[in-house]
Amino acid sequence: MRDGMRAGIAARVLLTLATLLPYWRLLTFGVIFITDDYFASDIYNGELPGRVLIGQLIRSGQLPVWTNQLCSGLPIAGAPADPIGLLAFTLLPPAPALDLFVIVLLLVAAHGAYGLARRFGADRTAAVLAGLAFAGSGYIACQLKHLSIVSTIVWLPVGLLLLDRAFAADGQERPPARRALLIGVFGVVFAQQALSGFPQSAYICGLVYASFALFRAISEKRPTGSLRSTLALLAGVGVAAALAAAAAAIVLLPLSALGSISDRSEPLGWDWSTRLAYWPKNAITFLLPYANGDISNASYGGPPFFWEDYGYVGFFTFLLAVYGAVRERKRPEVAYVIALTLVAYLFVLGAATPVFHVAYWVIPGLKLFRFPTRFLIVVELGLALLGAIGLTRLRTDLAASGIGAAFNGRAPAAIAIAICAATAIDLFVHQPRQNPMVPARDWLAPPASVAVVHGGGSPPRTFTPRHRDLHRLTFMQAQGWKNVQPYFDLRDLLQPNLGGGFWNTPSADCYAGISAQWYVNVWGDHNREASMISLLAAPDLDTRALRMHPLFPTMLRTFGVTHVLSAYPQQGSALPFVARAGTAYVYRVDGAQRVRFVRGARVVKSDNEAVGYLLGGAFDPDREVLLHDAPDAVARVTPNEPRSAALAVPPSRVEISHEDSRELVVRASAPQDGFLLVADTFYPGWSAHVDGAPTPLYRANLSVRAIQLPRGPHDVRFSYESPGFFRGAWITALAVTALLLWTGVAAYMDRRARR
Repeated sequence: MRDGMRAGIAARVLLTLATLLPYWRLLTFGVIFITDDYFASDIYNGELPGRVLIGQLIRSGQLPVWTNQLCSGLPIAGAPADPIGLLAFTLLPPAPALDLFVIVLLLVAAHGAYGLARRFGADRTAAVLAGLAFAGSGYIACQLKHLSIVSTIVWLPVGLLLLDRAFAADGQERPPARRALLIGVFGVVFAQQALSGFPQSAYICGLVYASFALFRAISEKRPTGSLRSTLALLAGVGVAAALAAAAAAIVLLPLSALGSISDRSEPLGWDWSTRLAYWPKNAITFLLPYANGDISNASYGGPPFFWEDYGYVGFFTFLLAVYGAVRERKRPEVAYVIALTLVAYLFVLGAATPVFHVAYWVIPGLKLFRFPTRFLIVVELGLALLGAIGLTRLRTDLAASGIGAAFNGRAPAAIAIAICAATAIDLFVHQPRQNPMVPARDWLAPPASVAVVHGGGSPPRTFTPRHRDLHRLTFMQAQGWKNVQPYFDLRDLLQPNLGGGFWNTPSADCYAGISAQWYVNVWGDHNREASMISLLAAPDLDTRALRMHPLFPTMLRTFGVTHVLSAYPQQGSALPFVARAGTAYVYRVDGAQRVRFVRGARVVKSDNEAVGYLLGGAFDPDREVLLHDAPDAVARVTPNEPRSAALAVPPSRVEISHEDSRELVVRASAPQDGFLLVADTFYPGWSAHVDGAPTPLYRANLSVRAIQLPRGPHDVRFSYESPGFFRGAWITALAVTALLLWTGVAAYMDRRARR
């Protein structure tokens, strides 16, 4: 084995070990991290339970398009479809899946940055620094709780490396088959990014790829008359990128359909795009990571959000990046990285400079996203590359100085190795605190409250009033996540999405990225807490009691909630007490049903009218249903009779006989003409058949579903066809097939050309 190859392998091994050092507990495949987010957490409440649910559905042979476990029913089509994540969570239990997934992502980031630094002229030691700094960067450390973001951005240096190899002549014109192969693999990498389910991060990577391809097309010296080949290369990259975007159709089309009915469908504008801005004082954290405090111990003193602003890549990395930018600025690739890093940071600053405002109007697609801070990942990569270039140049400068003669000329190499080691220790000290890890066996064990709510026999649906307030209180008690015990105690309340994601205990509301406007009007979400239900019950933090409006139990029955969990005992006796389970007081909602027969219906013309009637005191969910977007002729007035007279009517029989991710089958026996109410959230894509004949499906009681049901016994079948999912699946399949064929044919032709 040649010395150069041995050195390369040794560098890669050391890079792997140093990258995983801050996250060594992942190698046990028995931990999960529970990073918080003030009011909820993308890993605690969101992405981890969601990915676990999707893995369970795929293992059971179902398409991951709908779940009844969250949000009183929620579309999950449009969820991340990156192959690595899907395989991990489908084939493995939650903890090993998460740990393996994160390990793979960290190593992709580290080795991609290493390879790109080598392409830009860094020596092996300096390239190790680049890999360490990028994989261990503050942005990646903080965004590990956003698995979709990280599974997109870690591939950025890999994509740039492939483009660089495709464009760079390396002293001679590269064979066309090899260029086609490299561009094809780039398309596969970009498709992986697009499928990861976070369009903004994929868009940012796309902008970087486009700028780099143009830079290489202009800067690379080629033989006279090669303009045609350069244009062909650019066209090839454009086609590969277009196929990659098309490959994400299975994610993007359902997301687009959900976005059109969500509370996020507000008119986009400058204020929306820059609402959550970078705090300019955090610029100092590139050198002093916690100069403004640390969110992990609740000492951060700036505006939200710390994890969007934190960009520390190591003390020496930053200083070397400045050194390398100054000393090597005349090299074209270094000038490009300098410009890319500076422009990206100006974008990060958002409204604080006019640069982002100009870009907002000039660059297509930029208006669709908020959080310009997410361009910080480009800054991180730029600093890592410039740091590697700076270390390489420093080593050269030291060798040319008197220091170079010390220790038989080994001093520069020793200094470079020491800087890498110091950076590894630096990142080990500062970054792991952003992701508190706990034993998965303890965290995923069902709390006592799960057994309590399942003890009634019928399938439960739980609700925790004002759980965001309780989460904020927990965040303060835990001092960020300095002490994780309060988060263990919080599990007892079955906050979304824990019960539905881990313990087969469906929740009435949930933590979701995109929810229908009418769902948010009833339950609220992490963007808007004010909602109909939030007005009716709230924990009083001063008296440590749960205060409830008299209408609260009726509204819970209306939406099929069977149990309320509270950190404090109720004030009064509105709900029957079941048990104290850990830190949770568990209460039962009598008469709650997920499916029920209702005799009367009232057509409402607006959501405001429905809210007024629901909260007016006269509404009885067992007698009447409110129908939206229904013809007036559907209305069926129910006599204002005493409840005793209503009970004299022959009873109805309604039961769910089958349910999966695309279908709900109900057997119903109606004593008279009336309506069948399903207390599951209404979404476009649901249809209904009664005894095989289609029947109109209406949004009812603001956010759920109802149909007309004639007298007598019936089989009712509700079917779900996720808007955009199947069309997206076909487009994805065709695009992925095209990319794989492209890559396969190019690999075959390249192999033949080299014989």
